[in-house]
Amino acid sequence: MRELRQIQETFAVALVDTAQAPRAASLLFRGAPAATSERFSIYRGNVVANARKALANAYPIVVKIVGDKFFDGLAQEYLRRHPSVSGDLNKHGGEFANFIAEFPHTQELTYLVDVARLEWLAHRAHYAADAPPFDAKRLASIAESAWSGLRPVLAPACALLESPWPLARIWEVHQDDFSGEFAVDLDAGPDCVLVQRPRFRVLVASVSTGAYRFLQLAAGGETIAVALEAALDAEASFDLRAALGAWVAAGVIVGFEPHAA
Repeated sequence: MRELRQIQETFAVALVDTAQAPRAASLLFRGAPAATSERFSIYRGNVVANARKALANAYPIVVKIVGDKFFDGLAQEYLRRHPSVSGDLNKHGGEFANFIAEFPHTQELTYLVDVARLEWLAHRAHYAADAPPFDAKRLASIAESAWSGLRPVLAPACALLESPWPLARIWEVHQDDFSGEFAVDLDAGPDCVLVQRPRFRVLVASVSTGAYRFLQLAAGGETIAVALEAALDAEASFDLRAALGAWVAAGVIVGFEPHAA
């Protein structure tokens, strides 16, 4: 079993490290070295191409910003540093934003890291589980005096991100069906963003600071009372009743549960 593990590790390393490929081919496969090296290179090329395609599917805005050729280099270096550990390539890319933050050739695009963070949240939202239907009867059975102690439950596809950059606008203008003026004022931030998937398409929108704080604490398991206090500290005009009604209607909040002590 140890020998098998070593073979697998050698094979895996060679897939993402070009320098190791010829030696790995000669060690792992029978036949003339030149022929085995060529066959391994073809296989490796397919692996890299599939990984690049999966990464581009998760980060289409990053691709548009940096261009296809530059993204190819990013993808290859990312794969070398962060080889996939799952058979599902849709899960490959979770460290891409951190990789961009450290990559020397992306330092001038200071907003790109948060764009990548947003895209990964949107990617995860796309594949998230469907939310259960809101149970209005269950909520109606709870005394109104006890509501402040309830914990709002967000839909599985919901996510939040705070950034110094106008992320919602960057997202908007890079959508394939966008038809307005392609203009982004990078000084228009900061931005508090809500990611959701009410049906089949992921939506990204800016929310107020009060709304953001409320949803942030709710996502962390806090009660309505605690989340409301934080929301009002951030935004004195925050209207809880209107916000809850809108979030339930939009499928952002899918239920209310007793707070776990």
